[in-house]
Amino acid sequence: MAVRFPRVVSPQGKIPRLAGPQASPGEWAVTGAFRYAHRDPASLLGREATAFGSSWLGIGSFAPALQVETIPIAASDLDQVARMLAAYLLDAWEVPTPELAVELAREEIGFALALAEHPTGTILALRREFGEQGLMERARIVAGPSPAS
Repeated sequence: MAVRFPRVVSPQGKIPRLAGPQASPGEWAVTGAFRYAHRDPASLLGREATAFGSSWLGIGSFAPALQVETIPIAASDLDQVARMLAAYLLDAWEVPTPELAVELAREEIGFALALAEHPTGTILALRREFGEQGLMERARIVAGPSPAS
């Protein structure tokens, strides 16, 4: 069975607007919860609140995306995603050591792999919220795979 990973797609139907640039269709994606784990929920307003509540993180642009599809990923591509994410964590998030950045990247990738355990071509949206147990994320199926998938 092929390993599937989330890949950014253009959202279907009416979509909320996100602040700033958005990830491009075709980018691999993770949930990117680390962007919000340190935030006070009350400080998230407007488009930033929308991004918090429902955005994935495109790997390449490191910009938000609202929907992904589950797509088979080659081991070499998965390794590249891990390297890019670890470098981003070191640079943009000032993770103190390369080893910790790799560990955090692997955790993000593991969670993304678990969320992508659906048939190829399944469209997923993300729901994120702060709860009693901290930051909670769950994916919901927007559309099943097309008959050609």
